[in-house]
Amino acid sequence: MIFAARAIMVSLAFFALVYTFLSLALSLAWTCFGSRLGRYLPANALFILRLAPFAASAAVSLFLILPSFVELETHSMDEDLGTFALALCALSFLGAGVGRVVAAELRTRRILDECLQDAHAFEHHAVTPAVVAPNSISPLMMVGIRVPTIVISESTPGILSDAELRVAVCHEVEHLQARDNLKKAVFNCLPFPGMKGMLEAWQEAAELAADDAAVRNREEALDLAAALIKLSRHFPDQTIPEFATGLVSGGPSTAKRVQRLLAWKKAPVVASSRWPYAVLPALAASLALAAKLGPALALMHSITERLVP
Repeated sequence: MIFAARAIMVSLAFFALVYTFLSLALSLAWTCFGSRLGRYLPANALFILRLAPFAASAAVSLFLILPSFVELETHSMDEDLGTFALALCALSFLGAGVGRVVAAELRTRRILDECLQDAHAFEHHAVTPAVVAPNSISPLMMVGIRVPTIVISESTPGILSDAELRVAVCHEVEHLQARDNLKKAVFNCLPFPGMKGMLEAWQEAAELAADDAAVRNREEALDLAAALIKLSRHFPDQTIPEFATGLVSGGPSTAKRVQRLLAWKKAPVVASSRWPYAVLPALAASLALAAKLGPALALMHSITERLVP
């Protein structure tokens, strides 16, 4: 039991070191180049980039550091106070992240429950759960993670035409299918100084991606642009829950979206994804690593002995 606790403690300490280093490198890189990169990277690429430090640190700690400790470490305890401190930092970070997400989810659920009082189903969109709510705090938003719901303010159908409302709802459906609220939860779960700009860039890219996916022709592009203009005028100040996406985000991003929609052109046909072609090289690399697992574990154990006190 003590040996297992030591293995977990050392793995957490290594995770804290690697995650801090990778996140700091990403934060500095984003500070230097983020304003330029954010304009070209799509939402999915930004999300993967933000998740990469955590995923890499967790994978190395779980699949290399932990097995190397079990295989090569002696049963005599030689860790000092620094290892305990690093492990405690990792646990504090993970616990704080989970706590932030739970608190934000509870606040979102409370606001949603208030909005859904006296709500009724939106009859014109049966594929995805959508309701018309007299108490909605936003003209149109997609709320929730586990059971996402599209909430339409009771006043919105009187402001938008049927065509504008339909394409606006389709925009929120695209957010739902992309699981953007879940991605927001991941951003909330992995706080780090200097990452606010990346979150803002991802949010803007996610809105542009939902616009592109919701629009199939120039008429729909003009309808969505009209919906954005009308709702931004009628609802200039909006406060939506943490785990929600509102159609009108306000600020310069709305103007940018309208300009893109007014200049809409049919996108060229995109070739089918080629990710299956990467399966064979990935399998070969995995087999090569498995064949050299002993030396790899010995190397990782040596690195751990140097980095973790």
